[in-house]
Amino acid sequence: MAFSSSSRSVMLPLWVRRGAIARRSGPARRLRWPAVFCARPGNALDGAVVSCEDDAVSARAETTSPVMDMVDLTPVEPGAGVPPWRDPRWLAEAVAWIDERLGAVGLRRSSIPALRGRMWSVVARVPVGAHGTVWFKANPPGSAFEPGLIAALGQWAPGMVPPVLAVDTERAWMLASDAGSRLHEVLDRDPDPAHLIPVLQRYARLQRDLSTRTGELLALGVPDLRPTTLPERLETLLADQALLAAIGETRSEALHGFLPKLRERCALLDAFGIAASLDHNDLHPNNVFGSGDSGLVFDWGDASIGHPFSTLLVVLRAARAHFGAADLSRLRAAYLEPWLGDGYRLAELERAADLAIRIAPISRATTWRRVFPCFAGVEESNASVARWLVHLLASDPLGEFELA
Repeated sequence: MAFSSSSRSVMLPLWVRRGAIARRSGPARRLRWPAVFCARPGNALDGAVVSCEDDAVSARAETTSPVMDMVDLTPVEPGAGVPPWRDPRWLAEAVAWIDERLGAVGLRRSSIPALRGRMWSVVARVPVGAHGTVWFKANPPGSAFEPGLIAALGQWAPGMVPPVLAVDTERAWMLASDAGSRLHEVLDRDPDPAHLIPVLQRYARLQRDLSTRTGELLALGVPDLRPTTLPERLETLLADQALLAAIGETRSEALHGFLPKLRERCALLDAFGIAASLDHNDLHPNNVFGSGDSGLVFDWGDASIGHPFSTLLVVLRAARAHFGAADLSRLRAAYLEPWLGDGYRLAELERAADLAIRIAPISRATTWRRVFPCFAGVEESNASVARWLVHLLASDPLGEFELA
């Protein structure tokens, strides 16, 4: 099967563009619904506002289409405008693109795609007969970089991400091969850290390698959330009156008062000299296909350029569902191990990781601004931003710390 790409609004390296590279081939395998994917309406790339963890309530809505089966739609109503799944023209264009790209790699759709829609994502399961399943994904403006990023990662680290059949960087669309079951299913059956540790270490080595490619990653549109940018990011968020109402007066005042401490922590973290890199920003077992040395990390729509250790906020919070304190410490040390080769002692890396985890909630909060424009400012989005920001005030950022 040949990989194809179109690049009209986001400049990509030559090898990402249409017809510039051949991709791995082979039949797709059967896959369940991924945990999180993303979508965007129309052709607009302006107005970045989130992909995020899948805690929104989903429901089959009364939306119908002759070209896609609406199997799972969020009940959250947009503030203004319509989401992609209510736009017949968008749906027709998406199906036409799917069919065109399938034909280019020698596949043919065998029945109607099944669509799943969220504030931050649309994904469609596309049956291709005896070849199984492929997946269509579209991203909102705030994560429109993802198709180009996945194509780049497929070249830089081909064993780290699922095989991609086609990308359209103007419309932020992607078509990917099925990649099997997810890591959380493996851990549910056998909660052994050995299933996760190789994934974390491969991912950590990728981060170290990509620290020399931050310019290329920024050119792809990956947001800049390096520690030095975070105090300004927090100030911008705290200027949003609707968000302040979601946070509450007492905690809003506490967050304003936290700004000097945040600046201090960011400066201390920066002083360790650990190079910024790509942070997946939502790395948990639901976003990994397979396990161990063959695990593939997907759903990069929350990614940013930041301190690499910020990854541990989500990694360790999610890992608590499967592991106790001793295993969590083992996971943390295994993730940090690749940086020992840069001359750091483990104790130094542990201190840097603690600082990175304590400021990482800002990065997580900003991802909730990457929703479709029609969902910008809705109550559910502000509530999710608020839930992450209050973790900045927690004595243990890995613990539960909800709004009052």
